[in-house]
Amino acid sequence: MRRWGTVHYLAVAGALAVVVLLFLLPRTPRTAPVPEQAAPAPDDLQRRLDEAVALVNGQEPMQGIMLLRQLAEEHPERPEVHWHLGLFSLQSGQVDKAAARFRKVVELDTAGTLPEAWSLLGQSYAMMDSILPAIDALTRYRQLTPDPEAQKATDQALEELRINLDEQDHALR
Repeated sequence: MRRWGTVHYLAVAGALAVVVLLFLLPRTPRTAPVPEQAAPAPDDLQRRLDEAVALVNGQEPMQGIMLLRQLAEEHPERPEVHWHLGLFSLQSGQVDKAAARFRKVVELDTAGTLPEAWSLLGQSYAMMDSILPAIDALTRYRQLTPDPEAQKATDQALEELRINLDEQDHALR
C-alpha cells in the first residue's frame, strides 16, 4: 500500500475547500430584470420550477427531479432550469452531470446574470481533477463577480489549484 504524499494531502485539502465554497454559495441564481422587449418569464414556468425544487428538497426528491427534467425538455433555453438540475447533481455526487449542466447554464446565460454558474462549473471540474478547466472557469467567475468576499475565496481556490497543478507537473517529471 502506498503512503500518501504532499500531493495527496493538498488534493484532499483542495477538495475540502471546494466543498466549503460550494456550501457558502447562494442556492438560487440571481436574475437580472427582464428588458421591455423580451417576453416576461411565464408565471407557469416559475411556479412549476418552484414546485420541482420544493419536491426535491422535501419528501419526494425523485418526483421533483423528473419535473425539472421535463421543464428542461420543454424550456431548453432557460438557464435557471439547468441551474437547479446542476445544483441537485452536485448534491447527489454526480459531478460530471453537474459540470454538463453548468456548462449549459453559462452557454445560455449570454447576459451574464448567473456568474455563480462559472464558480460551480469550476468547482465541478476541480472535483473531477480537471485542474486546467477548473482554473479557467474560476478565473472567469473571478472576473464577473462584484462580491469582494467571493473574489477572495475564489483567489484562494485558484491558488490551491495552481499549487496542485505545479505538484502534478513536478510528479510527472
